[in-house]
Amino acid sequence: MSYTIWFAGSNALIYVYSKEMGLIHMKRKTGLDIIRTFAILFVIGVHFFYHTEFYRVPVTGINMIIQVALKWLFTICVPLFIMITGYLQTEKKPEIKYFKKLIPILGVYVFYSVLSIIMRITYLNEEKSLLSWIKAILVFDADKYAWYINMYIGLFLLTPFLNMIHKGLNSAKEYRIFLFVLVFLTGFPAFFNSLALRTPRFKALVFSDWWTMIYPITYYFIGAYIKKYPVKISKKIAVLFLGLVIALETWLTVFYSRNSTFVNVIGDYGSILIVLEAVLFFLIFYDVEIENEPISKILSTVSVLSLDLYLCSYISDKLVYVYLMKNIFKSQQQIMFYFIFAVAASFSIAFVIAFIRYKAVRLKSVQNGKIL
Repeated sequence: MSYTIWFAGSNALIYVYSKEMGLIHMKRKTGLDIIRTFAILFVIGVHFFYHTEFYRVPVTGINMIIQVALKWLFTICVPLFIMITGYLQTEKKPEIKYFKKLIPILGVYVFYSVLSIIMRITYLNEEKSLLSWIKAILVFDADKYAWYINMYIGLFLLTPFLNMIHKGLNSAKEYRIFLFVLVFLTGFPAFFNSLALRTPRFKALVFSDWWTMIYPITYYFIGAYIKKYPVKISKKIAVLFLGLVIALETWLTVFYSRNSTFVNVIGDYGSILIVLEAVLFFLIFYDVEIENEPISKILSTVSVLSLDLYLCSYISDKLVYVYLMKNIFKSQQQIMFYFIFAVAASFSIAFVIAFIRYKAVRLKSVQNGKIL
């Protein structure tokens, strides 16, 4: 009996088919669900530092060093989402039925933009004209986390054409050269140019930074490469190197901050250090299989709702942090002890709203799976 296995949709579904028996079963690739679950938790986690006084207090003491390390760990959230997209979307073609799938995504965006506006009016007491609110939706400013949708629209539209490049790379060697060029254009300048700004002796390491903003394409092709040429690495070694990269990022940040406020010498999402961190994290989990059904269902539920959770977390973050900063905050070191509570509370609120939205309004192109 012969079998064919393929991926479908954006939610890590694996279909197993045999000529003799037809479609046998559908199984989720739980490793990708694990990564997506971590990614959405990292989104909420990294915003903890945005909503507190992290960037406005001196980086000194063990407490702040731990916060710096966590900040750099959580920064891989967006790269992980884009790598998953690259891993799963390599078969998409420039067809009308593909481009029509953007409409439900925009529908989800508008839904949470309207909710965000309601929250900003009723909870944050913002006053704007109706025209200003409409403009905010159009420029992706109603929901402050919607810059991701702004970026993703372009990536979505380019995906079928990026896949033509993907299919045109005929060997792993060619693909690796292509990835090196992308990382050279995006990852190297994002880190080394930032370093050169702080240290004159590194001025010789300045790279052309014209192409740094195409870092989403770099991550897309990294994910696509791992799909085409599965990478196997010892989990222990990957965890070790992941820890070393985060330690290096933390040390550089603490060193250049030198008891002053946070100095970003690492760069942003496109930085070569963030690339290394994201790739190592992806390789640790992407091929993990979980047979425990309850755990798999929880992971798949979070995975299916990840877009909702991302956009809704702006609302839940505001609800949580306005309260925390007004009633509990005393210092950045003190509020760190409420980190788990803050992230859990924001995630829970976002999850409830996302769950209700999913049950009330089914958008097939956005969710290709079942939830609890």
